[in-house]
Amino acid sequence: MLHIHNGDSTAASAKRANIEGRHVPFRETLITGPVRAGLSSHDWIEERARFLSESYDQNLLRVRTELLDQEQVIDQARYEDEIVLWFEHDLFCLINFLYLLGRLSKARHLSVIWCPSPLGIMEEEELFNVFNSRAAVPPAMLRSGAEAWKAYTSDDATALNRFIGKDSGDFAFLRDGFRLHGSRFPSVRNGLGEVEKRAMEGIMAGSTDFLSLFTRFDQSPPRFGFGDGEFLRHLRKLASCAVPVITITEVEGENPPKALFAVTPVGQTILDGKADFIDLNNADFWLGGAHLTRERMWRWDEQRQVVVASRSAG
Repeated sequence: MLHIHNGDSTAASAKRANIEGRHVPFRETLITGPVRAGLSSHDWIEERARFLSESYDQNLLRVRTELLDQEQVIDQARYEDEIVLWFEHDLFCLINFLYLLGRLSKARHLSVIWCPSPLGIMEEEELFNVFNSRAAVPPAMLRSGAEAWKAYTSDDATALNRFIGKDSGDFAFLRDGFRLHGSRFPSVRNGLGEVEKRAMEGIMAGSTDFLSLFTRFDQSPPRFGFGDGEFLRHLRKLASCAVPVITITEVEGENPPKALFAVTPVGQTILDGKADFIDLNNADFWLGGAHLTRERMWRWDEQRQVVVASRSAG
């Protein structure tokens, strides 16, 4: 039996709970960077490795090797008597879960623990009970998952709207997760995605250090599912873009080092809807399979709850 977990913490806890089988964490962050359909295995690993290495200041060779090893584990998993996927209801887990559902759809016996509560904070006895409640992945979930993955990796972000606007009774949290993903696109109101907006509003509300800001950003239960490294990457982007909307000030004499955040006057103007973040800062980033640039842009219409192609996207 092979268990694939949503992170190292859950994998370690499941081992301590003496749950039979081999426990491995799935170490990817497919909610960030290019996630394109139609790539060869080699090109997929190379593109992901370069993005992760550059974005998180990691050694490229090490990241590439870890991704190759992980993909080999997934390739060999089809020969296991049973595979158990352990994931929870947040956006981070959802996208990784969709990927694994597709990769393992031909497995002999694929089981799932698709949990509405955070797995990483459960006691060992609770994890054991959750394990005993696992169920075989139903065909309807596999079909919905394959279609959702196709929409997520599409180079046209409006493909997401099919899942944003329709509840999938055979796949809990799929609609809510895709709405969260849609909200990450620049707003039609001011060009800020929901992640950036929440961060800036938190700073304005007085959460000016990282710990309090991170805690406030995605309060329990977490639904974006970002780790601290991913959240910090977003903050650094807001501070280092052509027209910065926040500042990051290192506090001297603190051990460990501490940073304080503040919203710039331009940032306040954007929050007020009097300027547009994308108009002031050239876009060049990926959300799933969609590459957002000045020439090709999609935005989130919060009132209508849809992703729309902006004028520049044609």
